Amino acid sequence: MTYSVELQNAIDAMRKITNTADMHVLAAQYNSHVTFLGKVNSRGIIKGDKIAWEYGGLQKVGVVRKVNRKTVEVANYGNTPFGSTITRIDKSMILGKVAESTNTWDAA
Repeated sequence: MTYSVELQNAIDAMRKITNTADMHVLAAQYNSHVTFLGKVNSRGIIKGDKIAWEYGGLQKVGVVRKVNRKTVEVANYGNTPFGSTITRIDKSMILGKVAESTNTWDAA
């Protein structure tokens, strides 16, 4: 598998760590950065917006039902209120808003 230069450098640096205290510092930094990315990705997202997100390599589209501090509740697009599937996703998984007439997402 091919990675970006930055990612490969981070992987190589992580493999050189030999004690768990340093790994805990790395884990804390990772969690902090994921939270930051979630805040950046969710700026301007409000209830009723159609958004795209990625999970397991699949891109999915849905309508925002609720915005929480770290997560967003999304209903599958096209569902009726009766029996709709609600998914709670981390804000860092959001790719962006989707134009109403298409299924393409806009990262702007």
